[in-house]
Amino acid sequence: MSKLEQISDHVVVDKETQYKSRSCISGGISLSKYSIAIDSGDSLEVGIDLRNELETYFKVPVKYLFLTHTHNDHRNGREAFKDLTLITSQKCIDNMPKSISFNKWKKELFDQELIVQADNLTLEFHHVGGHSVGSSIAYFPVEKVLFAGDLFITNPVNFGLPFMGFYQNKPKRTGNPEEYLVAFDKFKKMKINVIVPGHGRVILNPQEYLDEQITFYNSLKSFFVKAIGEGKKLEDIELPRLKQIDEAYKDAENRKQRSTTLRFLDNYLNWIKKSFYNYYSGKFDCLDIN
Repeated sequence: MSKLEQISDHVVVDKETQYKSRSCISGGISLSKYSIAIDSGDSLEVGIDLRNELETYFKVPVKYLFLTHTHNDHRNGREAFKDLTLITSQKCIDNMPKSISFNKWKKELFDQELIVQADNLTLEFHHVGGHSVGSSIAYFPVEKVLFAGDLFITNPVNFGLPFMGFYQNKPKRTGNPEEYLVAFDKFKKMKINVIVPGHGRVILNPQEYLDEQITFYNSLKSFFVKAIGEGKKLEDIELPRLKQIDEAYKDAENRKQRSTTLRFLDNYLNWIKKSFYNYYSGKFDCLDIN
């Protein structure tokens, strides 16, 4: 039985594999005579399964692999697509670990955006940053579907909170909250019915969800700008109990492995704290932030 779920006429997603491995949500978009795979998952096996399922489902070959960003849970199935053409941002390629090479691949790289057209269907790719220096999205305007990669993580994965720990490999940097906010503003201007996040549940109320994210990031921005202006250091700051954070702690308190889950949540939130502090204190522009 196929793991692919149809979310619009030309779009399918695999939401199941992420719960059985450390993979992301992957998917595909059919442009009639061929399809485009969105992210390759966390292993060669996942990548092979995705390609086979897309070609069986759409009954056309996969022509492109689009990588939203460099992280291994999105890229590690790439070898299943090595005979195809890779679409990703130039910054994604530049930020790959030294052990990962795409030198022998056919590539269509872009700095800001790339548009692919076939049979009156248009697919847009936009570089946005935020989660990772090379993070990009795929937008299918005719069916109003946005593949956002890890700019969005929704429940039940990681309490629906953003992961901001590994923005850049060379040099090491934590997440960029201003790029998130610019991306959200961009998305608000798009006509979107469905957002496919990098992990968790598909977002079916995109405008409401975007408003919540904008409020969350702006609240943290204001909090950190004020704290930094008062001369507080990172170790002196405790995150404010915003709605999303409060709900995450309530969820963690009710888990079977309560103490383990709370430790995970504390560590996870620490990456958010570091990212906002590093960025608004100016340390983001320094090399090799930890």
